[in-house]
Amino acid sequence: MAEPQPSIRNLLLDPDQGGAVGRLRRAREALLQAGTAPDVIEQIGLESATLALGQALSQAGLVQAAQRCCDLAASYGPGSTSSPPSLDELNRWVYPRSLRRYQLAILNKQPLDVELVGASFELRGCRADPDRNHLLLQRRDNASLWWLSSNECANGYLLSASTLRPADHPAPDPDGFNNQEPVLVRAGNSNFAHFLWNELDPLLRLIDAGQSLAVVQDTDTVLNLAQLDGISRVDPALLSNHQSVRLGGTLVTGKARQTVIDALAREVEGALPVHRPQPLILLGVRGPGRRELRNEVTLMQALIDAITQHFHRPLILLDGFTYQHNNHQHPLSQEREQACQTRLKQILQHCRAAQLENLCGLGFASWLQRTEGVRFYVSHEGTMQHKLGWLRPEIPGLCLVGSSRAEAIALWHRQQCEGAGTLATLPIELYQQDPIEQPHDQEQERNQPFEIRDIARAVALTMHEITTQLELPEQSGIPAADQSE
Repeated sequence: MAEPQPSIRNLLLDPDQGGAVGRLRRAREALLQAGTAPDVIEQIGLESATLALGQALSQAGLVQAAQRCCDLAASYGPGSTSSPPSLDELNRWVYPRSLRRYQLAILNKQPLDVELVGASFELRGCRADPDRNHLLLQRRDNASLWWLSSNECANGYLLSASTLRPADHPAPDPDGFNNQEPVLVRAGNSNFAHFLWNELDPLLRLIDAGQSLAVVQDTDTVLNLAQLDGISRVDPALLSNHQSVRLGGTLVTGKARQTVIDALAREVEGALPVHRPQPLILLGVRGPGRRELRNEVTLMQALIDAITQHFHRPLILLDGFTYQHNNHQHPLSQEREQACQTRLKQILQHCRAAQLENLCGLGFASWLQRTEGVRFYVSHEGTMQHKLGWLRPEIPGLCLVGSSRAEAIALWHRQQCEGAGTLATLPIELYQQDPIEQPHDQEQERNQPFEIRDIARAVALTMHEITTQLELPEQSGIPAADQSE
């Protein structure tokens, strides 16, 4: 059908053009005068009404419902006979950085076509493995079956543009995508930070929208998803004969963060001491291995000395390895804890006069309770920074990044979390990294061990960040930290 004049669409959708009934009547008359067929007028009416409903839902904050209206409106309009969408269109977010359009379509078993390598394909099903989604596609011109895989969780399970793979033995049965069995959601990354960053918010948004989800949770790190209303955990054996999909985002939202904090708080037994020394400052010890700070013990000893000299009664929390629900008995986790404890013992022996509390080896719930009231933290990047940086993002910190891209890396960490506070870094000239085998390999460079060339200057700059941040509340009428004369 011919595309209606833009003035007709404006008349239908613009609220400044008078009442809805009057707009529709004038639009219908204009279309009849132009010789538009009655069935086309009906299609235009359906499209405009659905778009108007979508606008109202969007203004009310019902983003998913608004998106569904826009998709439905597109099926009424002339675009319904156009080419299938591209990967970019399927990868668009239903919510900002939380849940992709193709993931929602699979979950709801919506018809879905895609244009790839110059051909049109129809979605026939999806299989989620521990790392990614695999879409089963059928080529329309010859009915052949192909697999298209997503990237991994850190990309929110973005559909990759990699070469299609022939599906000689598709599983589950592609015809099962059309039956009444629900599509299973697969979740539960073994690293709590990926669970919080990539997986939890899409689930929360869907159950808030009234959907009931059958979930296979591979691993419980900090939250058993069965605690959430609207989610039922099902047997992983069902994955062999059900369609399944991983839902992924790239944002730690306030809702996701609070859901985990509330669940962990219910696990804690006992209360903190009423009067703890102030201020509380957390120092993270990474230990040996990837991104190791080789003179970490020397730096931490000097920093503790500086903190205790500056403040009257500081309590310094020494952080290291924290156990998740799933790894208390894991040999590699136990080895990691012991490696951190070895370094912490060296620090504790040197700093006997300081008020220190060792958090290394605690479970997540106890660790979270002990960090209540922390005013500043110094931590390595990655999982250790995410514990405070993503669960209590309002706390300012300094991230020890041994990379020439330290500022960009710290900025990236902040951008992944709603409400993130200040995250400083030390100047790159203070670092000396181990050489890398392949120049310009950013990932290898980021993970190299490093050392600090000038401990005294590093401590002075860190103390400047700490004292600056701890004195900020004084300007708003809140007492600043107790300082020495």
